[in-house]
Amino acid sequence: MRKLFFVFFVGSVFLCNCVMPSSKKNEIITDAVSSQQPNDTFHLLCQLWQLSDADHPTFGDVSFKNDSILYQPGIVFITDSTVLENPTGEMRYGKFRVSGNSIKVNFDDGKQAVYIIGRLQKDQLLLKRTENKHSTELTYTPTHTYWAEANKNPFSQKNYQWVVKPEKPESDEAIKNRVRSCIQFYAYYLKGYADGGANKIDFTAMPCCFHWYQGGISIQNENNLDKKWINCFYSEEQAFKGRQMIEDIITKNYKWDQQETNWIKQSSSVLLQMRDSL
Repeated sequence: MRKLFFVFFVGSVFLCNCVMPSSKKNEIITDAVSSQQPNDTFHLLCQLWQLSDADHPTFGDVSFKNDSILYQPGIVFITDSTVLENPTGEMRYGKFRVSGNSIKVNFDDGKQAVYIIGRLQKDQLLLKRTENKHSTELTYTPTHTYWAEANKNPFSQKNYQWVVKPEKPESDEAIKNRVRSCIQFYAYYLKGYADGGANKIDFTAMPCCFHWYQGGISIQNENNLDKKWINCFYSEEQAFKGRQMIEDIITKNYKWDQQETNWIKQSSSVLLQMRDSL
């Protein structure tokens, strides 16, 4: 049995182009809100789950590509019946179907697996996965996220394509599209936490060039730019170019909805405005 532990972050300031000391802690505490998520088995599954424990794990369950980069094993079930294993590591997409306590998955790589639900509660998910005659017992903790519309789920294949490293150098326009998709991803990511009723937002191991605060956003300094974010680009030079594109727009005047009391939704709206201004 292997336990997985991670560290977190709390803070608050205004939206500005500022640089803060780097930190491995990456979680923001927020006020809990009412969840919009239905309580049936399918919709309880449909969120981002983080792996906290594993018995007889496979290599892909707990392994990391690079010791200098943090990865958070997990799984995402999406409302269009798409599933994504390990969204911040060895990604694998597929289609799933729920029947009783069984989840049958056909992965895009041609492999198949069956997950047996041992427990599905608001605070825990226990799955026994059998694939190629090997069984792994997995314990997940919820993020209390919810994306009702699959096309606005940040982890859908279309919305998450920006994290896939290109095989050749990209044009400035292609870099801009990658950066635009990154900004949109985080707009959707934040909203999922708000709609799921989460009382904290976790950015652990996410490829990101932002610093997040309650009621504000800033961009990372070039010297402390997240390695995982850099790895989403063909080269470090192109990653810096993408970062500069965000720095050029982050201090523009954006409309913060003064009627919206949930700062997460406010920030999500501002990110969409940033996306559209790029």
